Amino acid sequence: MMTNKITAIPLSEAAGRLLDAPSVLIFIHQNPDGDALGSGFALAQMLRAMGKTARVVCADAIPHRLGFLMREQESCAYIEGMEDGYALLCAVDTASVAQLGTLSPLAEKISLSIDHHGQNDPFCAHCTVPTASAAGEVLVDLYGLFVSKGHLAPSADICRLLYAAIVSDTGSFKYSNTTKDTLLKAADLLETISAADDGGDDIAMLNHRLFACRTIQELYAQRAGIDALRLFFDGAIGVVLLTQEMLTQSGLSRSDFGDIVGLPRSLEGVRIALSVKQDETEPTSWRVSSRSTEDLDVSAVCASFGGGGHKRAAGCSITAPDAESALAVVVEAFGKLLGTEGAE
Repeated sequence: MMTNKITAIPLSEAAGRLLDAPSVLIFIHQNPDGDALGSGFALAQMLRAMGKTARVVCADAIPHRLGFLMREQESCAYIEGMEDGYALLCAVDTASVAQLGTLSPLAEKISLSIDHHGQNDPFCAHCTVPTASAAGEVLVDLYGLFVSKGHLAPSADICRLLYAAIVSDTGSFKYSNTTKDTLLKAADLLETISAADDGGDDIAMLNHRLFACRTIQELYAQRAGIDALRLFFDGAIGVVLLTQEMLTQSGLSRSDFGDIVGLPRSLEGVRIALSVKQDETEPTSWRVSSRSTEDLDVSAVCASFGGGGHKRAAGCSITAPDAESALAVVVEAFGKLLGTEGAE
């Protein structure tokens, strides 16, 4: 296994390390989203197509609505000692050790990271492209490099996964991280997908699966999220606070709530949207997702708690003895971005 040195490397070197490894274990961040899964499994598909062994692992269960991105893998669960069977351990879309969740003790064995978070805390050799809207964009370049060098044949299925990654992290190209390059890469992926006659999803179905297909439990979770919504600073900050007790009483799971931070984000007048979720195994640990609807740097606040992300979308974990204390911590921290003090 490679020595774990923390240094920035170009994509060509990252590609070389992947080509040299006969087997790769791919780590994605806890509470996985479409970018983490699309990018992670796109990389796995590339490696498998080149005759290598590859598997994606995650500290958390995969949300039901995103399970279609997992391809032939039945689970992303980590099995004790499984890393010993792989020549290379690689993280994708993971900005810090903390984002590995319960798999963070394995960070010292991970020797390569491919990421796009400008506000990050690198823990190994990393190819980080902060101008990319998603890790999926970086993986598009990696895919193009492998194809151009003859290591990999064009694949509509890999393009589907990469498209899912990019469209997820840009909110269907609605977010401020969408650039000209984002749209050009998405157009190239669309062209390959549309030309394929392999029975796979077209763009319309991919978007339906990602954004318009919900279980009844997820609809109930939206209702519970509305009931749990709290507003501060005259409605400038909206918070959905989820405790383990609430989940138990409602019969819902964390995965049912998905990207619940989008709920306060959609409310008129909210400038900073937050979701605060109690950890199911560590009751004093709370996961925070943050979004800003304008030029407010939520990633700086998350970085102060050991997290990271992007200027307008970031995450972290905090420690607090109870729900009201956790709420007070995040409201005070993010409220400072508004240049004011106080609460409701």
